Amino acid sequence: MINDVRETLLQLPPIEKRERRKVLRDYLFYKGKCINKELAKADKVFLGQSWENNDNVDYEPTQDIRNKAKPLLKKQARFMFGVEPTITIKADNANDADSCEDLRKFINDILEDNKFWKNTRKAFLMSTIKKRILLRLEVNPGAPISIKYENIEDFSYKEKNGDLLQVSFFQEDDRNVFQQDDTKKIYYIHTYFYDRENENLPVQAYYKKQTYSGNDLSSPTEEITQSTGFDTIPCWLIKNGGELNDDFGESDLEDLKGPQTLYNKKNSDYADALRFQMFGAEAVIDGNQDDVSKLTIAPNALHAVRTEDNANENGKQAVVQRLEYSMGNAEAANSYLDRIDKDMRDILDMPNVKDLSNIPSAKAMKYMYNDLIARCEEKWNDWEPVFKSLISFIIQSAKYSYNTFKDEWLGISYTVLFKHNYPIPEDTDDKKKLAMDEVAANVKSHKEYIKTYGDVEDADGEYEQIIQEISDITAAENDEMQTIQDGNLDE
Repeated sequence: MINDVRETLLQLPPIEKRERRKVLRDYLFYKGKCINKELAKADKVFLGQSWENNDNVDYEPTQDIRNKAKPLLKKQARFMFGVEPTITIKADNANDADSCEDLRKFINDILEDNKFWKNTRKAFLMSTIKKRILLRLEVNPGAPISIKYENIEDFSYKEKNGDLLQVSFFQEDDRNVFQQDDTKKIYYIHTYFYDRENENLPVQAYYKKQTYSGNDLSSPTEEITQSTGFDTIPCWLIKNGGELNDDFGESDLEDLKGPQTLYNKKNSDYADALRFQMFGAEAVIDGNQDDVSKLTIAPNALHAVRTEDNANENGKQAVVQRLEYSMGNAEAANSYLDRIDKDMRDILDMPNVKDLSNIPSAKAMKYMYNDLIARCEEKWNDWEPVFKSLISFIIQSAKYSYNTFKDEWLGISYTVLFKHNYPIPEDTDDKKKLAMDEVAANVKSHKEYIKTYGDVEDADGEYEQIIQEISDITAAENDEMQTIQDGNLDE
């Protein structure tokens, strides 16, 4: 019901509805086996990684679902955003360096308050499955800035040449959970769009809130439209890869579905083969049919079987023997499953843990991750411009929300830099030793070393404290030397 209401209020075209059905299918496949068989009977989309059994057999075929796709996609998300990137705001003018550092701390506090990087990792995972994700920012005077991600099911958009022209997102009233009558439920559509008061004024970003009642979804019961005061809408659409001019992006799950399905079915066939062939069977030759029908099938059972009359007349004797089976193809089956597992890792450029067991150094381990790093760097091309635009918008709007914002920050010329941090062990000790040698040789800044290896928030304060301690030590040594010299003169 809620999905129908959402699609109606967002006014989705047929092509978008078909696309979102594919998104639902992919997401349920990512989740694994079917969790609602009744829904799956009515709609195969809900089968997930399970499948229909159409074989006319006297037993229930095994469906052994081993979800390899889900942990692989989660590993990719952890590798991409498991360690938050290092943000640097570099002043174009050296005199603004301290102000830029204060601005960086201010931005970092806002991101931490919103648990931004934790939510970004989750949003990135969803984008690799559902192709698209929406990042939006809420600015209300006197209230902290709120940064949120929206799943593709909850928003619609219009764009041209990659630029967002309009974004609408769906919201259900919190009180609906207590309302049993669907006709009395309340829904909201929030829309950001571009417009101008007249043709002589520049284009501005506008916000519109529409309230709908469950008994009439065709027209809003209330509508509010106002200018945001900014020249850009606070929303950013992030597409996961895709070809040139691709309207929807691509799902990293798409290439995994074939191998995953093969893995599940072959593993299930293997389980059924074991199920039937690991147990022996009793075979009776020339036995009396009544005695054979009464055989007890149990461990160590004693079988008393008379010879069948015709066989007895011909001088034959009833024979009871046991037939044992062997899994002669077990090695081939395991090899095939291992190959599928490797193929799925290769699709995501994911190294195997077994390949990392004999790596002699962190540098060699980084080489093993080279393809995965390249893959993530490619994805950073989609995400980093959005983060820079987000930071720029925060700086423009923060003065309405925080008393600690300094107006001087608006006049600074700066460049925002991101260092992409991946969870790979590095030869940190060797790098620190090299950096200390460079500092001692006066070819590297003391402050730069503190920022990189000092693990402190205030690099300038740490530097000043070191200078003060060196000054104190030097003064103490000079006093001691003077005392010694005075003593020698007295003698």
